Amino acid sequence: MNTATELLEVKGLHGGYGRIPVLHGIDLAVGSGEIVGVLGHNGMGKSTLLKTIIGLLPAKSGSIRFDGQDIGKLSAHERARRGLGYVPQGRGVFPKLSVRDNLRMAFQEVGGDDENATIERVLDSFPQVRRLIDREGGALSGGEQQLLALARAMMGDPWLLLLDEPTEGIQPSIIEEMEQTLTGLQADRGLSILLVEQNFEFIHALADRVLVLERGRITAEISGADLQQKGRVEEFLGFGAARTTGRMTVARTPPKASPAAATQPAGAPAAAVFDAPLRHPSGERRDPGARLPEAERMPLRPAPPPSRSAVPAGARPATSSTFSPATAKATTMSVKRPTLGQMREMSERLRLSMSDSDLAEYLAVMEPYMEAYDRLAAAPDFLPEVKYPRSPGYRPDASENPLNAWYYKTDIKGAADGPLRGKRIVLKDTVCLAGVPMMNGSSIMEGYVPEIDATIVTRMLDAGATIVGKSHCEYLCLSGGSHTNATGPVHNPYKHGYMAGGSSSGSAVLVATGEVDMAIAGDQGGSIRIPSSNCGTYGMKPTHGLVPYTGVMPVEQTIDHVGPLTANVADNALLLEVLAGEDGLDPRQYKPRTYRYTEALGKGVQGLRIGILREGFGRPESEADVDEKVRAAAERYRELGARVEEISIPDHLLVPDYWTAITVEGLQDMMMHGNTSGTNHRGLFLPSMVDHFANWENRADELSSSLKTCMFLGEYFQTRYRGRFYGKAQNLMRRATLRYKEAFRAYDLLLLPTLPMKAQEIPPPDAALALYVQRAFEMVGNTAPFNSSGFPAMSLPCGMSEGLPVGMMLVGKNYDEMTIYRAAHAFEQLGDWRAM
Repeated sequence: MNTATELLEVKGLHGGYGRIPVLHGIDLAVGSGEIVGVLGHNGMGKSTLLKTIIGLLPAKSGSIRFDGQDIGKLSAHERARRGLGYVPQGRGVFPKLSVRDNLRMAFQEVGGDDENATIERVLDSFPQVRRLIDREGGALSGGEQQLLALARAMMGDPWLLLLDEPTEGIQPSIIEEMEQTLTGLQADRGLSILLVEQNFEFIHALADRVLVLERGRITAEISGADLQQKGRVEEFLGFGAARTTGRMTVARTPPKASPAAATQPAGAPAAAVFDAPLRHPSGERRDPGARLPEAERMPLRPAPPPSRSAVPAGARPATSSTFSPATAKATTMSVKRPTLGQMREMSERLRLSMSDSDLAEYLAVMEPYMEAYDRLAAAPDFLPEVKYPRSPGYRPDASENPLNAWYYKTDIKGAADGPLRGKRIVLKDTVCLAGVPMMNGSSIMEGYVPEIDATIVTRMLDAGATIVGKSHCEYLCLSGGSHTNATGPVHNPYKHGYMAGGSSSGSAVLVATGEVDMAIAGDQGGSIRIPSSNCGTYGMKPTHGLVPYTGVMPVEQTIDHVGPLTANVADNALLLEVLAGEDGLDPRQYKPRTYRYTEALGKGVQGLRIGILREGFGRPESEADVDEKVRAAAERYRELGARVEEISIPDHLLVPDYWTAITVEGLQDMMMHGNTSGTNHRGLFLPSMVDHFANWENRADELSSSLKTCMFLGEYFQTRYRGRFYGKAQNLMRRATLRYKEAFRAYDLLLLPTLPMKAQEIPPPDAALALYVQRAFEMVGNTAPFNSSGFPAMSLPCGMSEGLPVGMMLVGKNYDEMTIYRAAHAFEQLGDWRAM
């Protein structure tokens, strides 16, 4: 044992993911029996720090010493055997194993108690976990899973526990129980803890001191004395408001420093050091499996769980076993003032010529306005209430997810009755679902957990739906293929190895395979209709603004759409009835007109005027069999009594050029530089999403090649040409929209292939850049024009060719989804589209 009281010493630590640096020279120490908090926003490197210390990520340089011994070359398993415990972000609970079996998985036969005795000892410290002992891990709430993860970590009787964001998505009652349990473990066993968090109140209640982590560097340390002084805390925590959970009050006695012990003899061989019997932080030598004598243990008395009131049979009580967001309560913090160096950098960036004395004078003038930001940082946010309790669910393994369509599986039940009662609905993983992780197909967003439900989620739950999970989508939605998701490609349900279509790839696959009844999908260039066409489902891109986009991760406001994707027309119309309508929070909405869309079903097409759009066929990228199938479907409408004629709108061939400029420049301005929210509009903003996504600048190499291509284009034309082409494209788009409207004076619907081609093969992992990007955007020629113009458009299956579905698209006037459903339902009644 080293002569100092530090149990863990980290010096000059650099690390990250592959070639992506995240940690930049970290120095920290944790003393015996000490709790140290590391406070930082999403994307600052907190999880990376713990993963590097435990050995799940390699250190690029620097040293990690534990109990005086260098552990930098040891595996994670070996570090755990030497006394390091780790609870990862997301808990890592095995969903299909019982609580008991989850605990058994962490048992190590290293002497001392046997497996059953160890479980009993741990359960004495976690009475709520004892009550759940026979339940499956996946059936637990987020709070219960976190307690189980803590209990499992204690199965190895660690000296130092590494905790990664333990309060994320957890209700206050469980958080308070965690506080009581952790402080009891510290007192009972001399446990040291290194805790990384955004929740300052939780850290404040537990930690002896706090380190502030910003962009992979420790930028401040708050001592125990300073933690008791509000002014000192505000001075240190000027990096922005941290997440809070409400009341946190835990009284505890600061731990005593452990006595020094003899050091390892100088020059001892490494093998001799690692094979030596381990020492407890108190200095006492012990074997890894040894336990403290009973006389040295204090009984733990965690806070009792909240009482459960009796509820009627069949009702779902809101108890500590379900997710329920806390009432918002801000922690008072001041924002950091710019330094003179930062003022100088801003001056240069703004092309200003100022001396340091000029800048200092401006700093003084700015102070009253900085104080406004202090008050803003201290104010509680105003976010929508989450109405329905839930557990976070689990991430299915490959055996449950053969096509890679699922991201997370959940079981969130809505109202007891309503039009969607009994319907199992999956959400595209761009849609906020409180307490459930979101990654939007990207490594950048992985680990983010929203604290709100999107408006459409609340509407579906109010209508009696069950949300059964989140579906994989393309990397930040920038692909019409299904090959860019950070976890791997999503496969076509009819032909493995072929595109499911994007960006709502998983939603279409899960509907096509019958794993869900309905799905939510998003559409900026065809992302509802492309996968619907490839997978043989019914996908409606509603009129722009008909369905509120609130709480859905955006790309560019003028092309953002969200809508239903289903296995039949009736379900599609039913779901749109629930989704549609103004919510007062989405700037994309301008007095939308809603209808009872299910009333359009069964009315036939007699007398409808349908225009076959000539420019949708025979394109350079068109496949002849696709054109033939769609023209044959148009003839079936003629047989049903519709007036079907070919028409020409030459501007249809030009609109993809306008859409390209609007998309690449708009996404760069709003999604990338605006960190998903941008400015200059009213509505709901989600600061937690902004904070998490902002780290893309430190991890830009991880972005998909399709997104990088768009970013290069957007950045170049925004900076070199000052955004003039974005504006010109929007102007020309108005003219093109007028051309479509002229056609709608003579016709009720336009008809054309959804895609000019069938699903293509998924490119190999080592595909050339040109092929990778081609597969992302080659199919949008017919779909993208109706994002820029905003007209409603629906893809419906109309045949098979070479074992793959072919989709036909019907386009209607603004807010005339009724006519589209009328025609789609009439075609559906002709029989099985697979035989057409």
